[in-house]
Amino acid sequence: MLDDSTNAFSRAVPDASEPAAFRYPERPLVRRHSPHGYADYASFRPWLRDEFSFRCVYCLVREQWGRLTGEFDLDHFVAQELEPAKVVVYENLLYACRTCNLRKGRHQIPDPAAHFTTASIRVYPDGTLAGMTAQAERIVHLLCLNSTAFKRWRRMWVRIVELAAEHDPALHRELMGYPQDLPDLSACRASKNTRQAGIEQSHFARRQRGELAETYLS
Repeated sequence: MLDDSTNAFSRAVPDASEPAAFRYPERPLVRRHSPHGYADYASFRPWLRDEFSFRCVYCLVREQWGRLTGEFDLDHFVAQELEPAKVVVYENLLYACRTCNLRKGRHQIPDPAAHFTTASIRVYPDGTLAGMTAQAERIVHLLCLNSTAFKRWRRMWVRIVELAAEHDPALHRELMGYPQDLPDLSACRASKNTRQAGIEQSHFARRQRGELAETYLS
């Protein structure tokens, strides 16, 4: 059994610099937004896109990597059939790609927003994803994030981003930057938002003020 601080797997794989294409957040997510009052959970999409920086919380695939926002799901962390009362609760929703959402299904897992950080998960250039804690390793295992197909996909994108950085700066900015259609959360009609200040820190508002970087890692 893995403990909460080390993973035997991490000692078996040589240390390596983490690829820029897959950089998990340094800290657990502290939500900026808390909208309430929607009748259906699909209305939370613009808030969740902004909250999770336009990436799947599990595998880190980005909207900019050729996917339409419709190919991303709003994942109920606690499944709808298990907690019907949380179906339209913002804090129970994650932003995930369709593949990861389907694989997660009804599994009860540790919260990736809390347990997928640079301290608890490592990505290697060969596409391997190593959980450094028991919680992170459980998510990796249950979602099959180290399947042959996932590792091949991850390895491919590591190299694509590296080549773009070396030879095509404009492409690199597009791949590692933000979507053009950043949601204007001030125009979203939530009946209540208990973290109103988060709108001013949204990606749209920061771009309007000229504060948003061209690219981002985590």
